[in-house]
Amino acid sequence: MRKTIIILLLAFTINSSAQNLFPVKLDNCKVDVFCLDCGDIQAGYDEAEFSKLLDRLNNKFDFEGVRGTVEFQVIVSKKGRACVLSHTDESNNPITLEIINELNKFKKWTPAITNGVKEDKTSINLIFKIRNNKIKGNIERVDMEAFKQSFDRPVDPEIYNKTYEYKNEHLKDYKITVWNSKNSNLTNNMNDHISIDLNGLIWLTLDEGLVTFDGKEFKNSEQNIVDKGKYFSYHALVTDNNNIKWVYAKDNIFSFDNSKWIKYDSAEIGIDEAYEIINNPMTGEVFFCSDEGLTIYKDGKWTNINKSKYKELPSNRISFAKRDSKNRIWIGTFSGTAMIDENNNLINYETTKTILRGKCITSMDEDENGNIYFTLFEFDRKDKETVNNDEGIAILYADGTFKQFTTENSGMPFNHANCVLYDRNEKVLWISTERAGLIRYDLKEGWENYHNQNSDIPTSYISTMSFDHKGNLYLATRQGLVKIERK
Repeated sequence: MRKTIIILLLAFTINSSAQNLFPVKLDNCKVDVFCLDCGDIQAGYDEAEFSKLLDRLNNKFDFEGVRGTVEFQVIVSKKGRACVLSHTDESNNPITLEIINELNKFKKWTPAITNGVKEDKTSINLIFKIRNNKIKGNIERVDMEAFKQSFDRPVDPEIYNKTYEYKNEHLKDYKITVWNSKNSNLTNNMNDHISIDLNGLIWLTLDEGLVTFDGKEFKNSEQNIVDKGKYFSYHALVTDNNNIKWVYAKDNIFSFDNSKWIKYDSAEIGIDEAYEIINNPMTGEVFFCSDEGLTIYKDGKWTNINKSKYKELPSNRISFAKRDSKNRIWIGTFSGTAMIDENNNLINYETTKTILRGKCITSMDEDENGNIYFTLFEFDRKDKETVNNDEGIAILYADGTFKQFTTENSGMPFNHANCVLYDRNEKVLWISTERAGLIRYDLKEGWENYHNQNSDIPTSYISTMSFDHKGNLYLATRQGLVKIERK
């Protein structure tokens, strides 16, 4: 999913969606958001008890003549429990597997603390080295500045479709403009969310900050009613029909009406976080997707959709939701996709034989003929280490039939997409990916693929997209802001 979901993203901010630092990814950690080695007091462990852990490893294995190093990413909870999220040993040596077992069983972790409050979940790195016939281990602290700088570089495309020939005949029809920290006053290139308000002002989340862009200058526009603290970042962003900006920042939902910020009490609205915030232009509803279900704001009132109201809902952990032109609500959960129809009946697609079974929708758009386009996330993959999964995009045609497009049957260069937008001016579909750049699909047979090796787009990692009122396409990337306009 996206950042959003955002559990498959390759780059990080200090507060991150559940992402893997190391190449071998484990699936035993039930975690979606964590902070990266954060805290006034950083996460750690009881030294004496950790020494006993090392003694157990040294007593179990004969390390004579053995040399090696393996690193582990460990998620530490505020209750002092932990689990290994990823590691560097692609051979899955029995020693590595036993270290994972010991780290997961270890109960003497100490959580990170910020401003006197325990961080809910923190990612720390441990390094184990075998030298002189013994194994030793310790925490390897993250150099945050070096870490962030390591991602401030172009990501080259990974094209998994080896059969489709990309002619990119329409690339010449577009002017591509890039704003980054080298050619503008943009302070950081890491942009994950974008929203263009009713005045044409562009809003961006920028690493840990929030900025606006009027076409000439970037300005800091962060909320000013709560202390930012040491670790504060913005994870969701949208503009509603009344030109109010909604954001989710650390443990709070905020809105901005262009004059003042409002912070919403979680006890009143039922949530203190959001994976995604979505505006529904046709109904004036704002959707908030969280672990508490789907929270809906309209005309000053808050309501909630969850399993207590619809027992057939696959899960309360909702990553995406949007209403279509037929008044149906499409919901992507971490356990499958559902749809509430115009008569308030819910269909759980895990009980169907459609292509949505086993998938979670992560973004959606609709054309003027009622065809609906989805990006997909395969949430229960058999092979957790596979990158090019059974995902791609799906189209629900107006006649009720589905079709899925992947690298196997189309010009999709890579199967995991972050965002899909229908261009009503050109009658084409735009699809952003995290590994293969931008896709242009003409809804017939023409697939084009633009990235940093064949265009002026500065990277192949594109988080999300938005149209302005003129129909120009803006891309949020890890290498700055990108504008694509027809010549």
